[in-house]
Amino acid sequence: MKRALRSLLLGLVWASIWPSYLAVLALAASLGPWPRSTGVLAATILNALALGLLARGVLTWFFKPEGWAERYLEMPPSASRQFRGAGRVLTLAAMAMLVPAYLFLHGEISHDGRALTAPALARFLILGFEILVLASMIYHLRPSSALMLWINPDVPTEPPASADVKAAHPASPVISITRSPLGAVDSAWATWFCRRARTINRLIIAYVAIIILFDYNGYTFAARRLTLGGVESLVVFMIAWGVHRVIGRVIAWRARSGLLTYRIWSWTGAASLLSNRQQRGASGATAPRAGTVDVVADEGEWAVRLARLSTFTILAIGLATLGWIWGIDPTLLKILSERQLWTVSDGSPERMPVVLGDVVKGMTAILAGAALWRYMTTLFSFTLFRKMPDDPGIRFAVVTLCRYVALGVAVIVALESVHLGLAQIGVILAALGVGLGFGLQEIVSNFVCGIILLLERPIRIGDIVTVGETTGKVDRINIRATMIINGDNQCMIVPNREFITGKLVNWTHKDKIMRVSIKLSVAHDSNVDQVVKLLLTIAQSDFDVLSKPASSALLEEIGEMGLKFGLYAFVADPGLVGGTKHRISKAIQERFAQAGIVISSPIREITLAGIPDELTRILDVPRWAQMVGGRVDPGADGSPPPHVVDAPVVADRRVSQN
Repeated sequence: MKRALRSLLLGLVWASIWPSYLAVLALAASLGPWPRSTGVLAATILNALALGLLARGVLTWFFKPEGWAERYLEMPPSASRQFRGAGRVLTLAAMAMLVPAYLFLHGEISHDGRALTAPALARFLILGFEILVLASMIYHLRPSSALMLWINPDVPTEPPASADVKAAHPASPVISITRSPLGAVDSAWATWFCRRARTINRLIIAYVAIIILFDYNGYTFAARRLTLGGVESLVVFMIAWGVHRVIGRVIAWRARSGLLTYRIWSWTGAASLLSNRQQRGASGATAPRAGTVDVVADEGEWAVRLARLSTFTILAIGLATLGWIWGIDPTLLKILSERQLWTVSDGSPERMPVVLGDVVKGMTAILAGAALWRYMTTLFSFTLFRKMPDDPGIRFAVVTLCRYVALGVAVIVALESVHLGLAQIGVILAALGVGLGFGLQEIVSNFVCGIILLLERPIRIGDIVTVGETTGKVDRINIRATMIINGDNQCMIVPNREFITGKLVNWTHKDKIMRVSIKLSVAHDSNVDQVVKLLLTIAQSDFDVLSKPASSALLEEIGEMGLKFGLYAFVADPGLVGGTKHRISKAIQERFAQAGIVISSPIREITLAGIPDELTRILDVPRWAQMVGGRVDPGADGSPPPHVVDAPVVADRRVSQN
């Protein structure tokens, strides 16, 4: 932005060097010792030459190849070449026709003390220039021109030609459209207007033709007024379009810089994570930071919103400027604004009138508050968030509090506009106090608790919390309740009061580093040092385990069934706990089997007491022994009978033949 403004100022200064010299000569000519008529004539001619040279220099510099229009407004070379040619022709035509017409109309050419005037010739020259302007507009606004192809959104853009292609075809008549006139961030309504560019062009040509008809039929004042208004409107449109394009480029640049910053963060995060780890697996690509994907997704969203906001702002300012250009009577607006609608009481015997202007002020305040509520995140993303820590919780708290303040100020200003001051508002609130105290007690309590959550910040967006029996990730803090996403991807809506008055566990309040705990038991005869060393090796070889804090493996208890060990490792994000625990447990099972370390399992002996002797003898008999009359047959074979597979029964199938 600074470079574009500096280049524009330097270009204007460079283009105005010779015109300034001619203007100085014109001043010297008007003050010289020769006759006044001669000095005035020379001054007029020199001033006209200065204006023509300034216009030609500015147009040539602005639309030159790789100039300001192509570089900062992203205008295709074919369109800039068309503007440059049209500017040169019209400038020369104005110098050749309008300057003599001015001299003949105002009698600045004199002979022997008598002013020479030629109204008919001056009118002929002016009509000739107007006809030339109309012909130029018809030629340059034809559907196949470069300007119309550039405006038409249905024409596909092409990549810019390389230097070799330009050298091989220096005079190629093919028109190449490489950029859109609306830029990377445009609006649907602007695209709608561009699709109807032909209709708008016909209206512009008809407008110029009407001016020529008025001037030809003698309505000179109307023709001059329409001409002046049209030229000023065209200037306003061009300035608004240029400002919109520059703002669009700045927004696109900020969006690209945000994406570049995200890539740098990802690279530095991967480098630091690599330095903190001992080894990385083949598939151990560094996961992006929590929230970075949302940040990148939000970049495009706030860019589109900010472009839309800038478009509406420029449109409102442009319409106000056009109203001033075309002479909308301020007296009429004043009369309408003072029209009384109703009266209100301010506590005094006299009632205050509420006029239409007061209502318009109140509606303007409400609309401004609503716009700030909607675009607060967009404005802060463009300005303030780049200077703040990359913490979603801080940003959400700042945006929410500023939204509440903006909405409160807008409501107060709107009520003050219609003469409802704090006294009247207090009376209304006092009347509603009983209802608010009893009927809306929980809602007010949750609202106040929400403000406390934003100010004190015991929880933040993205934290893993446990409140009551609910555990999940904080997704959003609203006015009344907070949304938490649990492990089943269910959205749990918890009132804000629960976070302030209830028991709250914030797993990631300090940082997002989480501990992974794995318990296991090995045989009593295992080597303790070998087990500890192997556990630490397994933990350090996992690509999600951090080296700081360091992993630890301890013999915690000598139990009845074996030696009980505990392995503790740390990961950078709570979402990595499950996968890391699975990989480490699997590696422990495989590495312990290779090292010959037995993972013990509980063995329990059950003693049955108070069982009858008959049942005891039955339990001691093998399952294949034969029972005769409730007793064991001593002559039975001690081995189980052979298992005979029953032959399958095949049903008869009779096929009837016709």
